Amino acid sequence: MDVDSKAQPFVQKTDRGLDSFKRSMRRSVRRGRGKSALGAVLRGVLVSASITVISVAVFALILNWWDASDRAITAINQVVKFVSILAGVVSALNGQTQGGTARGVCVGFLYMALGILCYCLLMGENPSLTSYLADLGMGVASGGLFGMILTSRRSA
Repeated sequence: MDVDSKAQPFVQKTDRGLDSFKRSMRRSVRRGRGKSALGAVLRGVLVSASITVISVAVFALILNWWDASDRAITAINQVVKFVSILAGVVSALNGQTQGGTARGVCVGFLYMALGILCYCLLMGENPSLTSYLADLGMGVASGGLFGMILTSRRSA
């Protein structure tokens, strides 16, 4: 019997088509889901903090031309915090369909703790403990709520 006429079961295909590309993409997506939750939460906090810094800088430029009341400034600051936490939770979830509430709570808590720390360092003031706890509570509640809503929408 000839060597050429024997069946060779493990002959490598040289033609790599679209099916091969799709299989490799599915494998890489599966591997990407195993990333650590801590890394995702830290990425979410960094996204939140960067959005806050950019928003506050733009708002400060706007305040040069607009004479806003203290109530308006406080309200806009709260909106900036909520939008930043929402963006951070979206970044921390990164397509996950489970654990959104926990990741949202962690992002909200760490974001607000970082904000309180920066405020104390920059202003040199120590607000009351109730003010700290109210800010942390708002971060935890809004982060958890955003995480819950986003994971329930993705899993449905």
